[in-house]
Amino acid sequence: MTTQTIEGVPSWHCVTAAVDAAISVTGAMISPVRFSLPGGRTVAPFYLNPWRNDAANVVEAIEPPVLRTLRGDFFCLPFGGDNRVDGEDHQPHGEATGKPWTLIETRDDGLTCAINYTATSGRIERELRLGIDHPWILSTHRISRFSGKYPLGLHATLEGGAAEGRWEIQTAPFDLGMTDPGFIEPTANGEYSALEAGARFDSLERVPTRWKEPEFADCSRFPARHGFVDILGLYRRRTPEQSLAERLVWTVAINRAEGYLWYSIKDASVLPGTVFWMENGGRHGAPWSARNSCIGIEETCSFLASGRRESIAENAITREGIATSVALDPATPTVVSTVGGVLPLPTDGAVPLRVAGLLPEPWRFTLAGGGELAIPAPLDLLG
Repeated sequence: MTTQTIEGVPSWHCVTAAVDAAISVTGAMISPVRFSLPGGRTVAPFYLNPWRNDAANVVEAIEPPVLRTLRGDFFCLPFGGDNRVDGEDHQPHGEATGKPWTLIETRDDGLTCAINYTATSGRIERELRLGIDHPWILSTHRISRFSGKYPLGLHATLEGGAAEGRWEIQTAPFDLGMTDPGFIEPTANGEYSALEAGARFDSLERVPTRWKEPEFADCSRFPARHGFVDILGLYRRRTPEQSLAERLVWTVAINRAEGYLWYSIKDASVLPGTVFWMENGGRHGAPWSARNSCIGIEETCSFLASGRRESIAENAITREGIATSVALDPATPTVVSTVGGVLPLPTDGAVPLRVAGLLPEPWRFTLAGGGELAIPAPLDLLG
Protein backbone atom coordinates (compact mmCIF):
# COMPACT_ATOMS: atom_id res chain seq x y z
CA MET A 1 0.00 0.00 0.00
CA THR A 2 1.46 3.34 -1.02
CA THR A 3 0.85 6.58 0.83
CA GLN A 4 -0.98 9.51 -0.66
CA THR A 5 -1.57 13.03 0.58
CA ILE A 6 -5.13 13.29 1.86
CA GLU A 7 -6.38 16.53 3.40
CA GLY A 8 -2.85 17.82 3.75
CA VAL A 9 -1.05 14.79 5.27
CA PRO A 10 0.53 11.55 3.97
CA SER A 11 -2.00 8.78 4.59
CA TRP A 12 -2.88 5.18 3.91
CA HIS A 13 -6.21 4.67 2.16
CA CYS A 14 -8.52 1.75 3.02
CA VAL A 15 -11.81 1.13 1.21
CA THR A 16 -14.61 -1.41 1.58
CA ALA A 17 -18.15 -1.30 0.25
CA ALA A 18 -19.25 0.32 3.52
CA VAL A 19 -16.28 2.41 4.68
CA ASP A 20 -13.81 4.69 2.90
CA ALA A 21 -11.09 5.69 5.40
CA ALA A 22 -7.80 7.57 5.37
CA ILE A 23 -5.27 6.81 8.14
CA SER A 24 -2.50 9.37 8.58
CA VAL A 25 1.06 8.04 8.70
CA THR A 26 1.85 10.52 11.48
CA GLY A 27 -0.35 9.75 14.46
CA ALA A 28 -2.30 6.91 12.76
CA MET A 29 -5.34 9.20 12.88
CA ILE A 30 -8.48 8.05 11.06
CA SER A 31 -10.03 10.83 8.96
CA PRO A 32 -11.56 11.65 6.59
CA VAL A 33 -13.96 8.70 6.73
CA ARG A 34 -17.04 8.27 4.56
CA PHE A 35 -19.55 5.76 5.88
CA SER A 36 -22.11 4.34 3.44
CA LEU A 37 -25.76 4.18 4.48
CA PRO A 38 -28.78 2.60 2.77
CA GLY A 39 -29.99 4.39 -0.32
CA GLY A 40 -26.51 5.16 -1.59
CA ARG A 41 -25.83 8.16 0.64
CA THR A 42 -22.62 8.68 2.62
CA VAL A 43 -21.89 10.59 5.82
CA ALA A 44 -18.59 11.91 7.16
CA PRO A 45 -18.78 12.64 10.89
CA PHE A 46 -15.07 12.89 11.72
CA TYR A 47 -13.21 16.14 12.31
CA LEU A 48 -10.41 17.69 10.25
CA ASN A 49 -8.45 20.58 11.73
CA PRO A 50 -8.89 23.96 9.99
CA TRP A 51 -5.13 24.66 9.72
CA ARG A 52 -4.34 21.51 7.69
CA ASN A 53 -3.97 23.54 4.49
CA ASP A 54 -1.91 26.37 6.01
CA ALA A 55 1.62 26.85 4.72
CA ALA A 56 3.77 23.76 5.38
CA ASN A 57 6.35 25.66 7.45
CA VAL A 58 3.56 27.03 9.65
CA VAL A 59 2.10 23.58 10.31
CA GLU A 60 5.55 22.03 10.96
CA ALA A 61 6.21 24.62 13.68
CA ILE A 62 3.02 23.86 15.62
CA GLU A 63 3.51 22.53 19.15
CA PRO A 64 2.74 20.06 20.59
CA PRO A 65 3.14 17.65 17.64
CA VAL A 66 -0.33 16.08 18.10
CA LEU A 67 -1.85 19.33 16.80
CA ARG A 68 -0.08 19.23 13.43
CA THR A 69 -2.16 16.32 12.14
CA LEU A 70 -5.11 16.56 14.59
CA ARG A 71 -8.15 14.84 13.10
CA GLY A 72 -10.66 12.02 13.50
CA ASP A 73 -9.90 9.11 15.79
CA PHE A 74 -6.50 8.26 17.31
CA PHE A 75 -4.88 6.44 20.24
CA CYS A 76 -3.19 8.29 23.10
CA LEU A 77 -0.58 6.91 25.50
CA PRO A 78 -0.08 8.63 27.86
CA PHE A 79 -3.46 10.33 27.50
CA GLY A 80 -3.45 14.01 28.42
CA GLY A 81 -1.01 16.83 28.88
CA ASP A 82 1.37 16.63 31.87
CA ASN A 83 3.38 13.48 31.23
CA ARG A 84 6.75 14.06 32.92
CA VAL A 85 7.12 11.18 35.41
CA ASP A 86 10.15 9.32 36.80
CA GLY A 87 12.53 10.52 34.13
CA GLU A 88 10.17 9.83 31.25
CA ASP A 89 9.12 12.93 29.34
CA HIS A 90 6.23 12.13 27.01
CA GLN A 91 4.74 14.77 24.75
CA PRO A 92 1.02 15.60 25.22
CA HIS A 93 -1.05 12.50 24.30
CA GLY A 94 2.18 10.56 23.69
CA GLU A 95 4.44 9.86 20.74
CA ALA A 96 1.68 7.77 19.14
CA THR A 97 -0.10 11.00 18.21
CA GLY A 98 2.80 13.05 16.85
CA LYS A 99 5.30 10.69 15.21
CA PRO A 100 5.18 8.41 12.14
CA TRP A 101 3.86 4.85 12.36
CA THR A 102 5.13 1.93 10.28
CA LEU A 103 2.77 -0.12 8.13
CA ILE A 104 2.92 -3.79 9.18
CA GLU A 105 0.15 -5.48 7.23
CA THR A 106 -2.63 -4.66 4.79
CA ARG A 107 -5.86 -6.60 4.31
CA ASP A 108 -9.04 -6.27 2.27
CA ASP A 109 -10.77 -4.91 5.39
CA GLY A 110 -8.04 -2.70 6.85
CA LEU A 111 -4.47 -2.59 8.07
CA THR A 112 -2.10 -2.95 11.01
CA CYS A 113 0.53 -0.32 11.83
CA ALA A 114 2.98 0.09 14.72
CA ILE A 115 5.13 2.60 16.54
CA ASN A 116 8.14 2.18 18.83
CA TYR A 117 8.58 4.85 21.48
CA THR A 118 11.79 6.74 22.22
CA ALA A 119 10.75 8.20 25.60
CA THR A 120 10.62 4.62 26.87
CA SER A 121 10.93 1.13 25.36
CA GLY A 122 7.22 0.80 24.61
CA ARG A 123 5.56 -0.38 21.41
CA ILE A 124 1.97 -0.06 20.15
CA GLU A 125 0.37 -1.96 17.29
CA ARG A 126 -2.88 -0.59 15.93
CA GLU A 127 -5.13 -2.95 13.98
CA LEU A 128 -8.02 -1.36 12.10
CA ARG A 129 -10.84 -3.49 10.69
CA LEU A 130 -13.46 -1.84 8.48
CA GLY A 131 -16.91 -3.26 8.05
CA ILE A 132 -17.30 -4.80 4.60
CA ASP A 133 -21.08 -4.76 4.36
CA HIS A 134 -21.87 -2.40 7.25
CA PRO A 135 -20.44 1.00 8.31
CA TRP A 136 -18.26 0.35 11.36
CA ILE A 137 -14.58 0.43 12.39
CA LEU A 138 -12.98 -1.84 15.02
CA SER A 139 -9.80 -0.36 16.55
CA THR A 140 -7.58 -2.82 18.46
CA HIS A 141 -4.35 -1.77 20.19
CA ARG A 142 -1.70 -4.18 21.46
CA ILE A 143 0.55 -2.44 23.95
CA SER A 144 3.88 -4.06 24.85
CA ARG A 145 7.24 -3.28 26.50
CA PHE A 146 5.85 -0.43 28.61
CA SER A 147 6.43 -0.72 32.36
CA GLY A 148 4.43 1.15 34.98
CA LYS A 149 1.14 3.01 35.22
CA TYR A 150 -0.14 5.10 32.31
CA PRO A 151 -3.38 6.84 31.37
CA LEU A 152 -4.49 5.88 27.88
CA GLY A 153 -7.46 6.09 25.56
CA LEU A 154 -9.08 6.60 22.18
CA HIS A 155 -9.59 10.18 21.04
CA ALA A 156 -12.52 10.12 18.57
CA THR A 157 -13.37 13.64 17.40
CA LEU A 158 -16.45 14.72 15.46
CA GLU A 159 -16.76 17.79 13.26
CA GLY A 160 -18.70 20.53 15.01
CA GLY A 161 -19.75 22.86 12.23
CA ALA A 162 -21.63 26.11 12.61
CA ALA A 163 -25.17 24.88 13.23
CA GLU A 164 -26.12 25.15 16.91
CA GLY A 165 -26.94 21.77 18.41
CA ARG A 166 -25.94 19.75 15.35
CA TRP A 167 -25.10 16.78 17.61
CA GLU A 168 -27.35 15.38 20.34
CA ILE A 169 -25.21 13.42 22.78
CA GLN A 170 -26.64 10.46 24.68
CA THR A 171 -24.74 8.02 26.88
CA ALA A 172 -25.13 4.87 28.92
CA PRO A 173 -25.77 5.60 32.63
CA PHE A 174 -22.70 6.77 34.53
CA ASP A 175 -21.65 6.74 38.18
CA LEU A 176 -19.77 10.04 38.34
CA GLY A 177 -19.65 13.17 36.20
CA MET A 178 -17.01 15.87 36.68
CA THR A 179 -15.83 18.97 34.85
CA ASP A 180 -12.11 19.55 34.38
CA PRO A 181 -10.65 20.79 37.69
CA GLY A 182 -7.74 22.39 35.83
CA PHE A 183 -9.88 24.96 33.99
CA ILE A 184 -9.66 27.50 36.80
CA GLU A 185 -8.95 30.80 35.06
CA PRO A 186 -11.47 31.67 32.32
CA THR A 187 -8.80 33.25 30.09
CA ALA A 188 -5.71 31.18 30.94
CA ASN A 189 -3.44 30.86 27.87
CA GLY A 190 -6.03 32.56 25.70
CA GLU A 191 -8.62 29.89 26.48
CA TYR A 192 -12.16 30.67 27.62
CA SER A 193 -14.14 28.04 29.53
CA ALA A 194 -17.79 28.27 30.54
CA LEU A 195 -18.15 25.42 33.02
CA GLU A 196 -17.34 25.53 36.72
CA ALA A 197 -13.97 23.86 37.38
CA GLY A 198 -14.05 20.52 39.19
CA ALA A 199 -17.84 20.47 39.53
CA ARG A 200 -19.76 17.21 39.85
CA PHE A 201 -22.97 16.51 37.97
CA ASP A 202 -25.31 13.59 37.30
CA SER A 203 -26.81 14.69 33.98
CA LEU A 204 -25.20 16.03 30.80
CA GLU A 205 -28.23 18.27 30.45
CA ARG A 206 -27.48 20.08 33.72
CA VAL A 207 -23.77 20.87 34.21
CA PRO A 208 -22.73 23.75 36.53
CA THR A 209 -21.34 26.86 34.84
CA ARG A 210 -19.12 29.68 36.11
CA TRP A 211 -22.04 32.07 36.00
CA LYS A 212 -25.03 32.99 38.11
CA GLU A 213 -27.06 33.14 34.93
CA PRO A 214 -27.28 30.64 33.41
CA GLU A 215 -26.32 28.55 36.42
CA PHE A 216 -26.33 25.31 34.40
CA ALA A 217 -25.46 24.36 30.82
CA ASP A 218 -26.93 21.66 28.60
CA CYS A 219 -23.84 19.70 27.51
CA SER A 220 -25.90 17.10 25.67
CA ARG A 221 -25.93 19.29 22.56
CA PHE A 222 -23.06 20.57 20.45
CA PRO A 223 -22.08 23.05 19.10
CA ALA A 224 -23.11 25.20 22.06
CA ARG A 225 -21.62 28.05 24.10
CA HIS A 226 -19.82 29.65 21.16
CA GLY A 227 -16.54 31.22 22.21
CA PHE A 228 -15.76 28.61 24.88
CA VAL A 229 -13.84 25.35 25.23
CA ASP A 230 -14.81 22.91 27.97
CA ILE A 231 -13.70 19.48 29.17
CA LEU A 232 -15.83 17.12 31.26
CA GLY A 233 -15.76 13.42 32.04
CA LEU A 234 -18.17 10.57 32.77
CA TYR A 235 -17.00 7.55 34.78
CA ARG A 236 -18.38 4.05 35.35
CA ARG A 237 -17.59 1.29 37.82
CA ARG A 238 -17.14 -2.00 35.96
CA THR A 239 -15.00 -5.08 36.70
CA PRO A 240 -13.56 -7.81 34.45
CA GLU A 241 -15.63 -10.36 36.39
CA GLN A 242 -18.86 -8.94 35.01
CA SER A 243 -20.38 -10.30 31.80
CA LEU A 244 -19.55 -8.60 28.52
CA ALA A 245 -23.09 -7.24 28.30
CA GLU A 246 -22.62 -5.60 31.72
CA ARG A 247 -19.18 -4.19 30.85
CA LEU A 248 -19.99 -2.66 27.47
CA VAL A 249 -21.13 0.96 27.54
CA TRP A 250 -22.00 3.32 24.72
CA THR A 251 -22.07 6.90 23.58
CA VAL A 252 -24.13 8.07 20.63
CA ALA A 253 -24.16 11.39 18.78
CA ILE A 254 -27.38 11.93 16.84
CA ASN A 255 -27.39 14.08 13.72
CA ARG A 256 -31.05 14.64 12.89
CA ALA A 257 -30.34 16.97 9.97
CA GLU A 258 -28.46 14.22 8.13
CA GLY A 259 -30.57 11.34 9.48
CA TYR A 260 -28.01 9.19 11.28
CA LEU A 261 -26.31 8.53 14.58
CA TRP A 262 -22.64 7.88 15.29
CA TYR A 263 -21.85 5.46 18.10
CA SER A 264 -18.85 4.39 20.17
CA ILE A 265 -18.89 1.20 22.27
CA LYS A 266 -16.20 0.05 24.72
CA ASP A 267 -15.43 -2.24 27.64
CA ALA A 268 -15.74 0.03 30.68
CA SER A 269 -13.71 -2.32 32.87
CA VAL A 270 -10.74 -1.33 30.66
CA LEU A 271 -11.79 2.23 29.74
CA PRO A 272 -13.97 3.55 32.61
CA GLY A 273 -13.92 7.19 31.48
CA THR A 274 -15.59 9.08 28.64
CA VAL A 275 -13.95 12.50 28.31
CA PHE A 276 -15.72 15.18 26.28
CA TRP A 277 -13.63 17.94 24.70
CA MET A 278 -16.10 20.59 23.58
CA GLU A 279 -14.17 23.09 21.46
CA ASN A 280 -16.31 25.87 20.02
CA GLY A 281 -14.02 28.77 19.18
CA GLY A 282 -12.74 29.08 22.75
CA ARG A 283 -8.99 28.96 22.09
CA HIS A 284 -7.35 32.07 20.69
CA GLY A 285 -3.68 31.08 20.57
CA ALA A 286 -2.03 29.46 17.55
CA PRO A 287 -2.99 27.31 15.74
CA TRP A 288 -6.58 27.56 17.01
CA SER A 289 -7.18 31.27 16.42
CA ALA A 290 -10.81 30.86 17.59
CA ARG A 291 -11.64 29.03 14.33
CA ASN A 292 -12.12 25.51 15.69
CA SER A 293 -15.40 23.63 16.21
CA CYS A 294 -15.25 19.97 17.22
CA ILE A 295 -16.31 17.58 19.95
CA GLY A 296 -13.95 14.93 21.23
CA ILE A 297 -15.71 11.81 22.56
CA GLU A 298 -12.74 10.12 24.15
CA GLU A 299 -12.91 6.65 25.69
CA THR A 300 -10.18 6.58 28.33
CA CYS A 301 -8.69 5.35 31.54
CA SER A 302 -7.47 8.75 32.71
CA PHE A 303 -8.07 11.65 35.09
CA LEU A 304 -9.90 13.70 32.48
CA ALA A 305 -7.13 15.17 30.25
CA SER A 306 -4.69 15.96 33.04
CA GLY A 307 -1.95 13.57 31.92
CA ARG A 308 0.18 10.89 33.50
CA ARG A 309 1.41 12.75 36.58
CA GLU A 310 -2.08 13.34 37.98
CA SER A 311 -3.67 10.19 36.54
CA ILE A 312 -1.31 7.78 38.33
CA ALA A 313 -1.65 9.67 41.63
CA GLU A 314 -4.61 9.67 43.99
CA ASN A 315 -7.22 12.06 42.63
CA ALA A 316 -10.92 12.86 42.82
CA ILE A 317 -11.80 9.91 40.56
CA THR A 318 -9.61 7.24 42.19
CA ARG A 319 -11.02 8.23 45.58
CA GLU A 320 -14.36 7.05 44.20
CA GLY A 321 -12.89 3.62 43.47
CA ILE A 322 -12.47 4.18 39.71
CA ALA A 323 -9.11 3.69 38.01
CA THR A 324 -7.50 6.55 36.06
CA SER A 325 -4.46 4.61 34.83
CA VAL A 326 -3.52 1.14 33.60
CA ALA A 327 -0.62 -0.87 35.01
CA LEU A 328 1.37 -1.99 31.96
CA ASP A 329 3.60 -5.06 32.26
CA PRO A 330 6.42 -5.38 29.69
CA ALA A 331 6.08 -9.18 29.82
CA THR A 332 2.34 -9.27 29.11
CA PRO A 333 0.80 -7.25 26.24
CA THR A 334 -2.28 -5.20 27.06
CA VAL A 335 -5.11 -5.06 24.52
CA VAL A 336 -7.46 -2.06 24.25
CA SER A 337 -10.31 -1.98 21.71
CA THR A 338 -13.32 0.08 20.73
CA VAL A 339 -15.94 -0.15 17.99
CA GLY A 340 -17.47 2.88 16.32
CA GLY A 341 -19.78 3.36 13.38
CA VAL A 342 -22.98 4.90 12.10
CA LEU A 343 -26.61 3.82 11.87
CA PRO A 344 -29.48 5.43 9.94
CA LEU A 345 -32.16 6.96 12.12
CA PRO A 346 -35.59 5.30 12.16
CA THR A 347 -37.95 6.68 9.52
CA ASP A 348 -41.16 5.99 11.45
CA GLY A 349 -41.30 9.50 12.87
CA ALA A 350 -40.18 8.54 16.38
CA VAL A 351 -39.28 11.88 17.98
CA PRO A 352 -37.51 12.37 20.24
CA LEU A 353 -35.19 9.43 19.63
CA ARG A 354 -33.77 8.19 22.94
CA VAL A 355 -31.41 5.24 23.25
CA ALA A 356 -32.37 3.29 26.36
CA GLY A 357 -29.83 0.49 26.45
CA LEU A 358 -27.65 -2.09 24.75
CA LEU A 359 -28.65 -5.73 24.49
CA PRO A 360 -26.68 -8.74 23.18
CA GLU A 361 -27.40 -11.75 20.96
CA PRO A 362 -27.74 -10.03 18.58
CA TRP A 363 -26.32 -6.73 19.73
CA ARG A 364 -28.76 -3.85 19.37
CA PHE A 365 -29.72 -0.50 20.86
CA THR A 366 -33.13 -0.43 22.51
CA LEU A 367 -35.15 2.77 22.18
CA ALA A 368 -37.05 4.41 25.01
CA GLY A 369 -40.22 4.73 22.97
CA GLY A 370 -40.06 1.14 21.76
CA GLY A 371 -38.17 -0.42 18.90
CA GLU A 372 -34.56 -1.34 18.33
CA LEU A 373 -31.56 -0.45 16.17
CA ALA A 374 -29.45 -3.45 15.15
CA ILE A 375 -25.68 -3.07 15.54
CA PRO A 376 -23.92 -5.19 12.92
CA ALA A 377 -20.43 -4.49 14.33
CA PRO A 378 -18.46 -7.34 16.03
CA LEU A 379 -18.93 -6.23 19.63
CA ASP A 380 -18.01 -9.68 20.96
CA LEU A 381 -14.41 -8.90 20.03
CA LEU A 382 -14.33 -6.18 22.70
CA GLY A 383 -14.35 -8.88 25.38
